[in-house]
Amino acid sequence: MSKRSGIAILVLNSFFCVLIVLGTAFFMTGWNVWVRVVCYSAAGIGAVAVGVFFFLKKDALFKSVFILVIFGLVLLVATVTINKVGGLDEIKDESAKIERLVEIIRGAGGWSIAVFVLLQILQVVILPLPALVCYIPGVVIFGPLYATLLASLGVIAGSVINYFLGKVFGKKLVCWIAGKETTDKYAAYFGKKGKVIFLLMQILPFFPDDILCMVAGLTSMNFPYFISVMIFVRPFIIAAYCYLGSGTIIPFEGWGIAVWLVIFAVCIALAVLSFIYQERMENWLVSKFSGKKKSAETAEGKQSSEKMPDDAENK
Repeated sequence: MSKRSGIAILVLNSFFCVLIVLGTAFFMTGWNVWVRVVCYSAAGIGAVAVGVFFFLKKDALFKSVFILVIFGLVLLVATVTINKVGGLDEIKDESAKIERLVEIIRGAGGWSIAVFVLLQILQVVILPLPALVCYIPGVVIFGPLYATLLASLGVIAGSVINYFLGKVFGKKLVCWIAGKETTDKYAAYFGKKGKVIFLLMQILPFFPDDILCMVAGLTSMNFPYFISVMIFVRPFIIAAYCYLGSGTIIPFEGWGIAVWLVIFAVCIALAVLSFIYQERMENWLVSKFSGKKKSAETAEGKQSSEKMPDDAENK
């Protein structure tokens, strides 16, 4: 990314963060102080994070935070609009406001379903949002079963889009989105014997599933295998999120509170360990299931990327 483009995004991001602050100050006065604090904090963190990643030249993180700020602004505008149309400012109790908000969304019928599915597609293709953040609203509105089905539809559609983005537009686009180092690394992993590795990375947590789908489109992985993995793997993972997030398996009260605290602690520990040891995990997967060491795989990946058709490189 050029310096001029980075500065333009930096200025736009600052402008959007200011809009979030002003929108919260003038149009969210009827909401709990903690809701407003979250909005102010998101704007502040977004402004600082984009600036830091710009100066550190972390292009992937820089773009991801910018997209999150845009999503936050859109979400704020949508909330303010529903707030005014639904008269939520007149309701003093926060739980009653949320219930009224859910009723309004349910009342939209097919539109609410379309928006929820679209959100899942966007979070796969362009929105770097945690999956849980996208699934839980659907669980609250539609229930765990329908949320699982609708989210699976959106996620599979988004994954297919990512696959064909890599297949049609080639390596330059994927490198722009994910970075050249990341693209080359996973392209090397998904060589001729990388199907098992791709499957395992879709199952195991903390791998960049959406980027993996784009990189898969660059390789020799055929579409029937790719779509089979998406159909038979993703829905089970989404169902786990939705049913756990609904409180039907582990309640959000009584004994369930202690269990949830343990789950959160384990997730945080796994996230930290994954951040520290992810490369070792990747190397182990490659050596275990491809029969090659990383160095050999990397060399093969570089050779295959150098032999990519010129038209794919130049798209």
